[in-house]
Amino acid sequence: MRVFHVISGFENGGVETLIYRWISHMPKDIEFHIVAQEIVVPACAERFRGRGVTLHLIPSRKHPFKHCKELLALFRTYRPDVVHVHTTEWGAIPLSVAKKAGVACRIQHSHAARKEKNPILRLAHAVSFAWARRAATDYFACGTAAAHTAFGKRAVAKGRVKIIKNGIDVAAFAYSEAMRTHTRKELGIGDDKTVIGMVARFSPQKNHIRALTIFKAFFEKHPNSVLLLVGDGHLRASTEELAKKILPPEAVRFLGVRTDMQALYSVMDRFILPSRFEGLPITLIEAQASGLSAVVADTVTREGDICGITTFLSTAKIAEWVSALWEPQKQAREAYAAQVTAAGYSLDKIVEELYQFYHSKA
Repeated sequence: MRVFHVISGFENGGVETLIYRWISHMPKDIEFHIVAQEIVVPACAERFRGRGVTLHLIPSRKHPFKHCKELLALFRTYRPDVVHVHTTEWGAIPLSVAKKAGVACRIQHSHAARKEKNPILRLAHAVSFAWARRAATDYFACGTAAAHTAFGKRAVAKGRVKIIKNGIDVAAFAYSEAMRTHTRKELGIGDDKTVIGMVARFSPQKNHIRALTIFKAFFEKHPNSVLLLVGDGHLRASTEELAKKILPPEAVRFLGVRTDMQALYSVMDRFILPSRFEGLPITLIEAQASGLSAVVADTVTREGDICGITTFLSTAKIAEWVSALWEPQKQAREAYAAQVTAAGYSLDKIVEELYQFYHSKA
C-alpha cells in the first residue's frame, strides 16, 4: 500500500521527528511518500531519503493555484491509499485536493492546541478547521487539547477523534549517568555547571527570544550555568545575534540538529519550553523519560505533564521561571522512564496501532 504524509517543510521539528520514527519502526510493506513546500534542514530530508521515503517538493501555499495543481497531479499519478495531513491550520487544502483525486482515506492530524487572541485569525482558523473536517474521512490528534482545537469538543465526546500519542523509544531516552559524564566532557561543560536545555526548531511558535530573556535573568543569579539550544530553523541566526548582545559567549551554546539526544537530555539539569502554543510536545515527553524537571509556558497543555515534574508558568513572570528552574529535583532521574511507559507513550505500541489502521484502509 502507499501512504502520503503532507507537512509544511523539512524543519526537523516534532512532526518530522514523529513521522520518521513511525516509518523507521514499521514493517516494509508500506511505500511512504512525503509532500512538503521546502527543505529548511537538509539533514532532516536526507534521513527520510535514507529510509527509502520518496520526497516531493511543491510550490508554496503563497501560490495557491500552482500548489493545488501539483498536489492534484501527485495524487492522481501515485494514487495513494492514505493521505495523512499534518498541517493543522492549512489541512483543508491537501485534504480537499485528495478528495478530488479520489483518495479514499484522508486523515487530518492535529498537533497544535491554541487559543487565537486575534479575532480575525480566530475566525479564519474556525473556517479552515470546518473545511478540513468536511474534507477528511478520519480525525487524529496527539492529545485532547489538540483534538478540541481542530475538531471541537463535540467530536471528541462522540469518539470521532482518534488519539495517537506522541510515542518515543522510552529506553533510548532514559537517564544515563555515564552518558552525562562523557558528553559533558565532550562539550567542555564542567560537573559543577547548571545546564538549562531547550530542544525546538527556531520558529516564532517556540519563542526562543523569551527563552533567552528567562535565561539571562537566571544567569544573573546563577552565573555558573549554561543554556543549550538544540535545533535549527529560520530564526536561528537572529536568535544567535540576540544572545551575543545580552549574554556572555560561553553562557549560550547553539548545538544545531543532533542525533545524540539521549546524551544531551542526560547532560541537562532542567528543561524549558516557553512556546506560544503547543499540542503535546514530543520533546517534553523525551525530557521526562530522562527524569528532567521542566518549566514550560502555561499555553502548553497539562496533558504533557506525565510524571508530575513539569511546572506551567506565564512567560511574563520571569522571576517565577528563575525560581522554578532552581528548585531541587524531586527524586532520582532513573525513576521516571517507567512512568512514561506506563502512561502509554511506548513507540512500538503506537506504531503497531497506526500500522493496523493504515492496512484497514487499503
